[in-house]
Parts: sequence; C-alpha cells; structure tokens
Amino acid sequence: MAINIKRIGHVGFLVSDMDRSFKFYTEVLGCNVTHRTKRPDGSETAFLRFDEEHHNIVLGTAPHGLDVTADGMPVRLIQQIALEVENRDEFLRALAHLRSKGVEPISGPLVHGIEGGGTNPGGSGSRSFYFLDPDGNRLEIFTDAMKVPNGEQFPRAEYAEAVKAYVRS
Repeated sequence: MAINIKRIGHVGFLVSDMDRSFKFYTEVLGCNVTHRTKRPDGSETAFLRFDEEHHNIVLGTAPHGLDVTADGMPVRLIQQIALEVENRDEFLRALAHLRSKGVEPISGPLVHGIEGGGTNPGGSGSRSFYFLDPDGNRLEIFTDAMKVPNGEQFPRAEYAEAVKAYVRS
C-alpha cells in the first residue's frame, strides 16, 4: 500500500541573507507573510504563503559559517522547486512581473515534450521557465501540465506509438 500524497505542502530553504531572501519571496514572488521570528541568537525563520495555506515556503537562516550559495561537493540537494500558475495568461504575467523586478530566466520560456520540439515522449506538455532566487536555488513557473489519472500509463496506449514515431522522425 502506498501513501496517497496529493501535493507538496511546503518547501524550506536555508538562506545566506534573510532580509534579501525575505524581500525576494515577498516583493518579487508576492508571497504573503504568516509569521517571521528572530531568536536571541540572531537566527530567523519566516513562514510564507501563496493563499490560505499556513505556509508554502519556509525561510531559515543558514547556520553560521555555512555558505549555502557555494557550488561544488556536496552539490545542492534541491534540483528545482516548481510553482504552478493557473493558465497561460498568468504564466505570461509572471514572466513580465519577474522581468520588471530584474529577474531574468536562466532557461525558457519553453514547452516540455514533443509539443515544444523536444524528444522526450514522456514530457508533460507544460509551459515553463526557470530562474534563480538570491541564494541560487532554481525555481520554475509552469502551467498546463498534462494530467495522468491514477492507474493509467503515459503516454496513453491510444497515442503512444504515434508519439514514439514523431520522436524518431
């Protein structure tokens, strides 16, 4: 028996500069503040939300001496965090908003899968673009991902061969 997970509840980041990251997530991405705490030792935690959930993102001060922006070994443990928007109009608004705040995509905008000219027959068909937060964490804005009902294969049998043929050609 599997656990019936519906969605990611929240993501937590250790940040190198709380004020800078707090500003990015609230002013650039538009998160609402549920609670921000500063402890006697100077460390901080901020609980941020997109809508009525208590929190979707948690920011925490990185331990003293830990450089969370450094590349190398060990490499970042978070590959990306994907943030879904309602539709193409909201997708384009997000792209324009981030640009107005000085945030440029590092990849995209693009369409995943064969619909965007890709060679992955299992691609979701979603529109997306990727950008970095102030500590170099890769974030994705996406919309229009294909749904795959439980128990079904993807690509569906009715068009799997056509998709494979398209990818080969």
